[in-house]
Amino acid sequence: MSGDGRARAHFLLAGDGADLPQLQRAIERLPVDAYGQVFVEIAAPIQIRRLTAPERMTVTWLCRGSVAGRGGRPHPRGARLVEAIRGWIAEWMPEHRPEGGLPTVLWIGGAENDRINGLYEELAARFDHVHQHHHGTDRPRPAPPTREAS
Repeated sequence: MSGDGRARAHFLLAGDGADLPQLQRAIERLPVDAYGQVFVEIAAPIQIRRLTAPERMTVTWLCRGSVAGRGGRPHPRGARLVEAIRGWIAEWMPEHRPEGGLPTVLWIGGAENDRINGLYEELAARFDHVHQHHHGTDRPRPAPPTREAS
């Protein structure tokens, strides 16, 4: 935290069960006063484990398992994670960072999933003030669109 007690950055770490080792390493590298959210999409509750995170980081497990509203069918892989990321972004990320606003750092795993890859590319094009890392892909972050003078 800064000397005035405020966080220095806002973090979102998100991945699926295959990303758990990398997610844990990313969490371990966070500053002790890190502030933000960790989302982990899993196939079944048996995959839930203790992730040691800084006090101001919330860990949420998203299970794809069968859902009564879906006729007992599980959610497609990546669907719950993309939904959670979109919700978090809608609540916490302005299109343009206000002067003096917290920088945002995104770590997104699930690189083998087309839904997650599509979301990552959308975010990279939409937010030029966010530090993003897409684990598991050697794709560079797409360049922000150029703005032509009016």
